[in-house]
Formats: sequence, C-alpha cells, structure tokens
Amino acid sequence: MEALVSPEDLTEADASRRVRILLALATNMATKGYRATTISDIARVARVSKTVVYAHFRDKEHCLLELYTRASTTMLAAVHAAQEQAAAAGRSWRDQLRAAVRTYLEVLAANPEMAWATLIEVQAAGRPALTLRREVIDRYVELLGGIAATLAERHPDELRPVDRSLVVAAVGGLNELALVRVERGEATSLADDTDVATDVLVQLVARPGR
Repeated sequence: MEALVSPEDLTEADASRRVRILLALATNMATKGYRATTISDIARVARVSKTVVYAHFRDKEHCLLELYTRASTTMLAAVHAAQEQAAAAGRSWRDQLRAAVRTYLEVLAANPEMAWATLIEVQAAGRPALTLRREVIDRYVELLGGIAATLAERHPDELRPVDRSLVVAAVGGLNELALVRVERGEATSLADDTDVATDVLVQLVARPGR
C-alpha cells in the first residue's frame, strides 16, 4: 500500500529530508501528542538539526499543515482511483463503493502514525489546522458526492440522487468509525470495518428495496 507521505512527492534536492521531518512529526504526535511535541523532538526523530527543520518549516504548525495536506491529497487520489478502476472493470455499483471504502481504510491501516495524526492530533492544533481539516472534509464530501451522483446516473432504477447534507453525515460517520479504531490502538485493523462502512454508503444511495 502506498505511503501517505513519500519523498517522491517532492522534486527539490532535499526532498527526502523534508519528508523525514514530516514523518518525524507524525511519529512524535503518535507517541506524545501534538501539543507536547517540540521542534527538538522533530529534529531528533528526523535525524537533522533544528536549523534544518526551520529551513523547511517556519514552525510546528506549518509542518503539521503540510503533513495533513499531503496525506489527505494522497488519500483522496487513492480512493478516487480505486473507484475508477472498479468501474472500468465493470464491477457492480456496490463493489465500486466497497472499493472506495476499502482503499480509504487500507491506506490508513498501512500508515497508523499518519492515521493518528490526521484523525486525532490535527484537532488539537490551532485554528489554521481546524480550518484545513474542514476543507479536507469538504473535499471528501465532494469526492463521495461525485461518486454517488455518477453511480445514480448510471443506475437510476437502483440508486437515488443524494443531498449533500446526507453525504456530510455519511463522511462524519465513516470518520468516527475509523477514529474509534485508531483511539483503541487498532489502526492496522481498520480494513476489518470495510463491510460496515460500505453498508453505510449503500443505505445512503440505494432506493428502498434495493
């Protein structure tokens, strides 16, 4: 499973060092939390000096914002690609939804420290982080809403158009489902919730009796 943050994401000569710093923040947040993490902690885990950390990021919050942005962008792309591949393979609309859900959970499961950072610790950061979190959730809503709308057009007898507010509720439920696993230290088992999470989306889009 693809890592949520990778050196290949950047093109500059010191890309790997920058990514090490991002991953060091995620590691520290998973062990001691965002608020308790210092620039010295990040530098130590990343195996660089504090000067190098500051050369890449103006402060801890800046580092968190980039970490969250990159991880979320990678996640959204993976979910979209999984659904598109399932559609291209001629799989049923249920299987397309399941592919999207499973990919979301599998990527988080493969990156437990990132799962902790993006689902839990980002909420302990400042207002910019919370604003970014809302923007990311909106992007998830747009992605799932777009998938639902496309499937409804292709299967009008089985699926219904879905109001955006319902998609927001569904995304909130899926995030809460994942959050419970992560809080229990069971992030690597997130994919076990694929069927439950898929049922949430099926109930959202399916016409009664389908």
